[in-house]
Amino acid sequence: MGILKSTPTVLAIFPPPGHVGAYTVQDGDNWSSVASREAGRSDPWDLIEFNFATRDPREVNWYLESYLSCTESSDGKNYQFSTGAGDIYLPPADWDPSLERALQLTVLGALTNWATKAINFQRRSHRVTARELMVVGNAIIDGKIRVLQSSAVRGGRAVYDSGRNVIELGRGAGRTITSKALIIHECVHALFDLRCDSMTVGESESMAYVAQSIFMAQHTDSPEERLHVDIPDDGTPEEIRDAARRDAVFQQAWKIALRLLDHKPVPQNDWNLLSTAVSLHPSYSGNSGQNAIFDGV
Repeated sequence: MGILKSTPTVLAIFPPPGHVGAYTVQDGDNWSSVASREAGRSDPWDLIEFNFATRDPREVNWYLESYLSCTESSDGKNYQFSTGAGDIYLPPADWDPSLERALQLTVLGALTNWATKAINFQRRSHRVTARELMVVGNAIIDGKIRVLQSSAVRGGRAVYDSGRNVIELGRGAGRTITSKALIIHECVHALFDLRCDSMTVGESESMAYVAQSIFMAQHTDSPEERLHVDIPDDGTPEEIRDAARRDAVFQQAWKIALRLLDHKPVPQNDWNLLSTAVSLHPSYSGNSGQNAIFDGV
């Protein structure tokens, strides 16, 4: 009969985005032993699915032959690991295949929300549109960008990691309109990464905040109900200053978003004011002028 193989319809990205390390397989290894010893998992299919995005044994054999150059088999039907075959990759400890699928739907839900359709603007040579943001959605569907939950990301928030090609979501992300708007913000960064756009951190953040504000503005009853940061009445001088600087970014991005929604041109000075606000933001004050690392996925 020979090795049972089937070419996947859509090839998995390998190495898989979001992995936390590689393991070089050796003689005597199998999926169960590696999953238990190296990944701390009782179900070897978790490790298989993380690496090859499938639970079809025939497709697994195709990947083992094509990606790891496996040639040996003990039963004549399935390939086995052997020394020199190559590496497989380990998932984060909190990775759950069913949860990842749910998180993908969370991001895709934000990208297909009716409010996203109004996103259509350009700054210099960089353009952000609803159609282009769906390229990010396609990259998620194709496995080029993974969506993972991270305990390091605060509840309801989102972060795009361009080095790992991963959108990280905190618990509860996507449950509120504000959280969906933040997902759009991070998808703008993912879009720039997909296109390998050459720009500064400040330029990337400015455009992401505007897209976030366009999305949010359409879900509010009044232009005054903008995205904002609460400034504490009883905070320390430093806390009050930092909150005011964070809020200044939202204020200026919101102003630009309303002009775009009214189909009015945005004066260059408005973009300049947003760039200045971003450069003073506590999270970007040290790197707003540095080149963003958008090297493709």
